[in-house]
Amino acid sequence: MRALVTGGNGFIGSHLVEKLLEKGYQVRCLIRKTSNLQWIKNLPAEFIYGDITDFDSLVAATQGVDYVFHLSGKVRARDEKEFYQVNQQGTHNLLEACLRNKLNLKRFVYVSSQAAAGPSLNAVPVKETDPPGPISTYGKSKLLGEKEVIKYSQFFPATIIRPPSVYGPRDDDILTIFKYVKTGIKPLIGKTEKKLSIIHVFDLVTGILLAAEQDKGKNETFFIANAQDCSWVELEDMIASALQTNGIFIHIPTILLDISAIISETIFRIMGQPALLNRDKALEMKQQYWLVDSTKAREKLGFKPGISIEEGLQSTCNWYREQGWL
Repeated sequence: MRALVTGGNGFIGSHLVEKLLEKGYQVRCLIRKTSNLQWIKNLPAEFIYGDITDFDSLVAATQGVDYVFHLSGKVRARDEKEFYQVNQQGTHNLLEACLRNKLNLKRFVYVSSQAAAGPSLNAVPVKETDPPGPISTYGKSKLLGEKEVIKYSQFFPATIIRPPSVYGPRDDDILTIFKYVKTGIKPLIGKTEKKLSIIHVFDLVTGILLAAEQDKGKNETFFIANAQDCSWVELEDMIASALQTNGIFIHIPTILLDISAIISETIFRIMGQPALLNRDKALEMKQQYWLVDSTKAREKLGFKPGISIEEGLQSTCNWYREQGWL
């Protein structure tokens, strides 16, 4: 089987590439000339230069493949337009390239985001059948990417995956929390308890492949998450345990988060770069519940996470130390 992976050099994508190779797939990675290939450069995969905003490069990249795993996208952007150019139009470009090549695809897999569904209300986990309610530009652009996939599913079978927060080796987002906790600080946004769904990257990749390879995954959307949800207090306590430290909880007022987001946006706009923290991200961080219901994946695909949150955080901590990141 021949698979094209976009975003294969990234955190999730690199683990997916490794898993595909282990299963005997011939893997082609779409990369930009500026891409950091540190996680995949020594793998027996084919690299082809291109960009999902460059249609001609996609026509070449999609030739002769059986599967397309689309993970490339913008999590941070310089402006709203860039989110839509990449996450919506880029997805459209890739789908159209597959159609242009008259591919007999076994599956087009779009790795979307929980942000496309939006936060959960009243602590009730969101299901795939619930009307989506994204609150950020990022989430709205990913939802429009999903709609592009649904439109093209009349031409070839497609699957949409909506991961919640993903962590594990190579992730530098949760690393920030590890670094805070290591100093003895456990940051909490606001005063209300916040809960989230989470998934280890190894389990997510397993779920992606289950959805891609099974007929039951055709033209379906799945949340792939650990069955165990947790609060931010529980999460940071488990991180502290992994680090063998204690620390104290520090509540950060939401107004301070908002001010920090505005300052960050201003500074990075002057630098011409995407802001690490912006008002959209701050809005997502202030939500009380980011919970998803992954019952459908368990019942329809037989998906069963193999790594508990506590085990996953400990192994991630160990990996960070081995790499000198902590």
